[in-house]
Amino acid sequence: MMGSKEVEPKLYYSFSLDAAVPTNHVVRRLAAAVDLGFVRPLVAKYYSHTGQPSVDPVVLFKLWMLGYLFNIRSERRLCEEAGLNLAWRWFLGYELDEPIPDHSVLTKSRRRFGVQVYERFFQRIVEVCEQRGLVEGDVLYLDSTLSDANAARDTLRSRAIAEPRLPEPAQYVRDLFLVNDPTPEPEPPRDKGGTGPKPSSHKVKPALRRSLVSTTDPDAEVQTRHNGRSRLVYKTQVLVDGGRANIITAISVGAAGDSDASSVAVMLDKHAKTLRRPARELVGDSGYCSEAAIRECVARQVVPTLNYRRRANATGGFPKEAFLFDAERDLYICPAGLEMHRVAENFSLGNTRYGPRFGSCAKCALKPQCCPGSQRDRKIDRSWGADVVDQAHERITTRIGRARLRRRQIVSERMMAELKTKHGFERAQFRRRASVQIQALLTAAVVNLKQLMKRSDEAQSGWAVWMEALATACHLARPWPAALQGKQPAW
Repeated sequence: MMGSKEVEPKLYYSFSLDAAVPTNHVVRRLAAAVDLGFVRPLVAKYYSHTGQPSVDPVVLFKLWMLGYLFNIRSERRLCEEAGLNLAWRWFLGYELDEPIPDHSVLTKSRRRFGVQVYERFFQRIVEVCEQRGLVEGDVLYLDSTLSDANAARDTLRSRAIAEPRLPEPAQYVRDLFLVNDPTPEPEPPRDKGGTGPKPSSHKVKPALRRSLVSTTDPDAEVQTRHNGRSRLVYKTQVLVDGGRANIITAISVGAAGDSDASSVAVMLDKHAKTLRRPARELVGDSGYCSEAAIRECVARQVVPTLNYRRRANATGGFPKEAFLFDAERDLYICPAGLEMHRVAENFSLGNTRYGPRFGSCAKCALKPQCCPGSQRDRKIDRSWGADVVDQAHERITTRIGRARLRRRQIVSERMMAELKTKHGFERAQFRRRASVQIQALLTAAVVNLKQLMKRSDEAQSGWAVWMEALATACHLARPWPAALQGKQPAW
């Protein structure tokens, strides 16, 4: 038709994925904070130079980072979200017409790499944080948390039935000779009134967590809550640097029945391996305060600031702290003023028993409060390494010790809350301890990367430079008193 204008259809559309992602998006900040190119040398031995081209390992680790950053537990859903989100495609380096890797690639790669690769990846993230000045590595805060296992209570079975194990051949032969030995067994020695353990015919019953096992996750152990309900859990130890950024320097997943004190040496060694230098001070709650843990700290030249909880005497009476120990004379002085000398040595437990002269407590007016009941005289057991323990207990009574313990409550509790509520660590994503350890390492790496992004944003915005200039101006305008110059806060 004359005078009409026809609109020609456009054959090509110009679309830029880089222009579609906002400049302040979290993936842009994450990409600017750290370069994950170091991943390729870590996993180079797991890839072949022949065959079909594989997915770039940097893409795999970026997908894992996105999953734990945005708290997406399902790897299938993670890959689906990556295909729909333009910002994620830009971060992974995939255009709109390129398919995102299948979720099965993540599962196969995780099983192929093993825990050691993720340990080195986490250590590399900590090293980057140290290079940016976010890690001090002097004062460390140690705490533990329980995470629900990826298994239900209904899967609990007796360990003897669920895990039938045949004896080793050598042990089986020794048992045969023992059963068929015609030599009669000697009679046990009769009790002559000694202080040693008396022979008993009954056996100690195994603990509940040791006698039950889950058929779904055999590594998880039973833990009973305050309301009486049991659950399958893992215990995770988290070591946090006491600097301004609170970077996680070590993390380890163990059994629920493991004591906190037994993990002190492992966590300190992990920290020293990552930063290539030992720490100066370790701060922990009363669960870490044991003689073995204090000795591990002293052996590594680490000052133990471990909270000490006074325990009441099992038989009643005055606690052990009410008795004064005289190191020069090697004796205790009781509240009534009586001297308690060495009376016995226990080489199996490594302690010395102190007591007063026989029958002295019977004439004491404080006997009902000191050693009630049928106990004739009060006894005090002192470990052979009690000198180191006493020094550690004295430290928490000082001003700096109390300040460290208050600071620990803030740093550790806040870190545990962030791991659980924001990044899904309240429940295990996988099964078996090795897989849960991988989850813990990746979650801790994401938490450290968040601090790295935060500090990078502050540096780019010039906030730190402005604050430093303001502090310099204030110092020039009103200088500090001479008595306060050069002093640092206790924490």
